[in-house]
Amino acid sequence: MSETQEKFWSTGRIIATVVVALMIATIGYTLFTHQDEGQAVSTTVLPGTDTSNLSAAKPNSGSAEPNKTATQPNTPKAPPDFEVPKIDGGSFKLSNYKGKVLVLDFWATWCPPCRDGIPQLVRIDKELRDKGVEIVGLHIDDQGRSSPQAIRNFIKQFGINYTVGMSNTDMFIAYLGDKETAIPQTLVFDRNGKVIAHLIGYTREDATKLDTAINRALAN
Repeated sequence: MSETQEKFWSTGRIIATVVVALMIATIGYTLFTHQDEGQAVSTTVLPGTDTSNLSAAKPNSGSAEPNKTATQPNTPKAPPDFEVPKIDGGSFKLSNYKGKVLVLDFWATWCPPCRDGIPQLVRIDKELRDKGVEIVGLHIDDQGRSSPQAIRNFIKQFGINYTVGMSNTDMFIAYLGDKETAIPQTLVFDRNGKVIAHLIGYTREDATKLDTAINRALAN
């Protein structure tokens, strides 16, 4: 390498080049992975929902089988109408919430983000129940890590005023799939029973997205 080249590729120039390259890579990643606010990830619909009026994903134009009639990956699908037990007896079905704006939250007592997000759900229930919004919290099956009494204590501590049910693993997978097991996971269903938002985890951004999705569902 000549003396001129050595001067050109000084330490400062090398660092600057690396920084620019990282910035370009970051911007490219953001552009290709960004989703619109409130965009649904799940294609689940409430049991009993008429899916004939719900749009399904179009076949990939590059498919080798353009005339294939099998169900497309993003076609709305309804899970079984599970009989969901309550912590103190009795049960309910999610099909009972047809025609409502339903917020379905999968959580557990020991989950820090769940603790962060539950006060917002309590607030939403107080403010919007009369407008047709229903909150349902589903405590996941954590193999006995949370005792029934611990769940009751949690409900009392956080002033949970909405319906709380106990989800088994089959129900978790039916609504959320088996690829992402993090909690909380929150689904917002519109009055037609279609998911319009699927949030994983809880941050300030997620809090805003949740309010936005609910308001959009109420406006339609």
